[in-house]
Amino acid sequence: MNTPGGVPPWMALLLTGLAGRPVGVQPLAIDQPSARGILVNDRLLVPAAVAQDEDQREGRAAVAHAAAHLLYSLPAQPTQGLKPMSVAVIAALEDARVERLAMRRWPGLRRWWAASYTSALADNDLTFGAFLARLAHTLFDPATHDGNYWVDKGRRLFEAQARTDLHDRAAFRHMGSLLANDLGQMRVRFEPEQYRVFPAYRDDNSYLWTFPERNDVPPPDAQSLEAPPQRTTWAAREEAVGPGGDQGSGPEEIELGRQLLPEWDRRIERYRRDWCTVVDMFVVAPDRAVAATIALPPPAPRAASARLSRTRQLRRQTEGDALDLDAVVEVLVDWRLGLSPEPRLFRRPGREVPPTSLLVLLDLSASANDTCDDRGTTVLGLEQQAALSLTQQRRADASRLAVHGFHSNTRAHVTYQRLLDFGEPFDARAAGRLAAVRARYSTRMGAAIRRATAVLADESGTRRNLLVVTDGMPSDIDSFDPRYLIEDARMAVIEAGRHGVRVQCVTLDAHGESPVRRIFGWRNYRIATDPRALASHLQQLQARAAAA
Repeated sequence: MNTPGGVPPWMALLLTGLAGRPVGVQPLAIDQPSARGILVNDRLLVPAAVAQDEDQREGRAAVAHAAAHLLYSLPAQPTQGLKPMSVAVIAALEDARVERLAMRRWPGLRRWWAASYTSALADNDLTFGAFLARLAHTLFDPATHDGNYWVDKGRRLFEAQARTDLHDRAAFRHMGSLLANDLGQMRVRFEPEQYRVFPAYRDDNSYLWTFPERNDVPPPDAQSLEAPPQRTTWAAREEAVGPGGDQGSGPEEIELGRQLLPEWDRRIERYRRDWCTVVDMFVVAPDRAVAATIALPPPAPRAASARLSRTRQLRRQTEGDALDLDAVVEVLVDWRLGLSPEPRLFRRPGREVPPTSLLVLLDLSASANDTCDDRGTTVLGLEQQAALSLTQQRRADASRLAVHGFHSNTRAHVTYQRLLDFGEPFDARAAGRLAAVRARYSTRMGAAIRRATAVLADESGTRRNLLVVTDGMPSDIDSFDPRYLIEDARMAVIEAGRHGVRVQCVTLDAHGESPVRRIFGWRNYRIATDPRALASHLQQLQARAAAA
């Protein structure tokens, strides 16, 4: 028999018994097939279809899942620093984690939930909701083999952590961020208005989160909850940052040329010739980016004596401070032979050869849009600030400096952006290009290092250095072997050394020491555990390279 509100009394009794404290069950005000339950601290709101289910299957499953959250989840966790896609993936892992814990305590719950996983999921559906549904299926039944790389990776990470400690919420949150980043690099788009938690018995996960936009809003009345609260919030956040985290419309990009470069295949231990297409792009800074750039102080002029080298003499000059004896002898010979003598009889000090040519190569993949502190500072913002600081420091130096960036969209399109070239004045427009650059797509590092090495090969400096700034390891959506692009990048560094280019790296990935050491060698990398110290690490590496 149902209560006047339309919810059978057994649901509240069952939820209270499982949770170990009084919890009410009430009907959800909206009645739509896509509606999901909403869990708050002292009550569960269920859609009408669940409350009126005659065989009680959906009701039991929904109540048991809500009880698992009440027992094992921390409610109202802050979402600062998380993209909407990351929030959804972390919540899906949390659903699986609490259900696994509940089934350890009450093994019979598996039968209540298993009925929702009987239908097969289409493997050709590559939407965000389909990926999470397939992941939920494999996590509920570890014997299921999906075959998709991302789904199997999620199951592998989850099971490894489950064997270690199912109660470590921080580990599962980190896992969710990694999987969300992979989806972003796979170009999977998150549509908050279309996404629904799978399976239908699960609540909408609003119990888990506190969104900054709603911190000052009191808990709504049960009857006024017309839709899952995070729907509108996620939509606003997605609109603010754009698809995949892009910050609105970016600067204009002009294609300068294309090169076909090889790539090392570790499986056959051979180069694949003309395998990657690298596209040189010139970034045109929008007027708003140039206007927003802080006025740059003029570079400190160097004294003429500092720019000239007495050890480097320019011979056969039309004027100078001493005679060029070899030229004088040739003039006397020509005069005796009746030929017109060459009037270049002098020598003078020449300009010194720049001691160092440094190219700073910025990783502009989509993961650079991730925030790294409570103030919302992104990795891209820190890269821009560090490059700006290093550039301003060296404006009055004889050394030459360039700042380039890269990202990739499979081997067919590796974008190589020319933000500041060698010999180019660093004015407000150059600073505007650096400030307006966007982070997108993936990280095919080997191809970018080869292109940067070719740029440095044209430099006449006695030392040529390449400094890579990245927040992660090489990856791309057309490479499923995690070691493939790491080994290719390692070979690109070896090739650069053969051309007289020293390659160093500063990485923000505190967990990536092993692969970064594999790529760059023992003495040629630094791990910036504090992202705010990135500029300092860049300057120290540059100084060490210049003194080597």
